[in-house]
Amino acid sequence: MLQPPPMTPQLLVIYLVIGAFQLWMLVDAIRRRSPFLWKLLIFLIPLAAIIYFFSVKLPELTGRKPARALASAGPTLEEMAELARQTPSELNKLAFADKLAELSRFPEAIGRYRDVLRVNRESKEALHGLARALLALGRPREAVEELATLMELQPEFRDYTAALDYAEALWQAGQQEDTIGLLTGLVSVTKRINHRLALAHYSKERGDSITARNELDLALSEFASLPESQRKREQRWADRARKQLAELN
Repeated sequence: MLQPPPMTPQLLVIYLVIGAFQLWMLVDAIRRRSPFLWKLLIFLIPLAAIIYFFSVKLPELTGRKPARALASAGPTLEEMAELARQTPSELNKLAFADKLAELSRFPEAIGRYRDVLRVNRESKEALHGLARALLALGRPREAVEELATLMELQPEFRDYTAALDYAEALWQAGQQEDTIGLLTGLVSVTKRINHRLALAHYSKERGDSITARNELDLALSEFASLPESQRKREQRWADRARKQLAELN
């Protein structure tokens, strides 16, 4: 019987690099809420991770738009429903719920997310998806409850997208002080331009134009100090900051 070749240090390094690259692309696809098919292919096939990098991730890093057809390709709702029925894993159930939400079938999506949470109350993906569906249906108080649980588990979930959704849910629920407090804390941690813009937006809506103007000025100042490669990625936020300043003035 033929024996497999021995694992050399060089070969081990190659496998580790490939695995790390696949994991990086898989995490990015999850954060971006890419279609389930992308996540499955990236997990199974190293070549799919390379294709994803050049079609979706690299354009973002260079300030260009990802290839829309590749970014949005995926199985149909019927296919995902059948997959969730035949293999009712948490991943398949979440993919089906996400597809329902993507199609604005929010009441059905809520039921599917809650199915996942009945089995795993700490499913961050289900908590976030459920909260977003509740927000879309004008039920912010319920969304606040789910997002509060998510913030306890992982405040930076999906690159802080969930935290921004939490701010919006708090605002819609009439908890304006909590919204400002949340975003003030978020900005102190991340120093991100888009987070300063969010704080400026809600401060303006609250009638605090001084804080709004200060945050926008800081955002543009920090943008100007970024390396050129990073400024390309943040350009859209700088443009929005200038637009908001013009509206304030």
